[in-house]
Amino acid sequence: MQQQQFWVGVVFAAVFVGFLMYSINKGKDLNSGQRLMLKILSALCAAIGGALISGDAFFNLSRNVPGGKLTVSGTAGFAIFFVIWFVFPKGPKFEPLPPRFKMAVPEGWTFQQVADSCAQNDGCVIDYDGLTAQERAARLKPWKLETDSVLEAIEKLRSITEADGAVRKYEVKQEKSKYRLTVGG
Repeated sequence: MQQQQFWVGVVFAAVFVGFLMYSINKGKDLNSGQRLMLKILSALCAAIGGALISGDAFFNLSRNVPGGKLTVSGTAGFAIFFVIWFVFPKGPKFEPLPPRFKMAVPEGWTFQQVADSCAQNDGCVIDYDGLTAQERAARLKPWKLETDSVLEAIEKLRSITEADGAVRKYEVKQEKSKYRLTVGG
């Protein structure tokens, strides 16, 4: 029976190593929840494999103390569990989400109203360098904007005007607390 238990433990440990190799190769950028799950699974699987391989108590300490006898014992699985638990590499304390900008363009808003609203989100103002009053008053379609930045959102406004070509091509640059829209960029 002991020989059979040993081989079951060896197979279990081999499967565990394969699982870890697969997990690490597939999950290069683990978030904190996935990292915790991998830590728990690693510790449990190693403990079960170690317990099946060794079978008996791996650590046994007995001492006579005043008033009785103190005995501490543990299996290899117990020891391996704690070794993996405390040695498992820690990931970053938190994983910040990539910055995203989201905005719903209300019906009937003009190019300037939406651009100003976007800039205000960053605490900035806009310099409409070369855009005519008619271009700034161009109506936009109701739209849900989701971009990586406010600058990118302002760059996309031209493509959601109600009338095609209502706003000429422009370039957006951020200069400290100001966005500069320059026609012809």
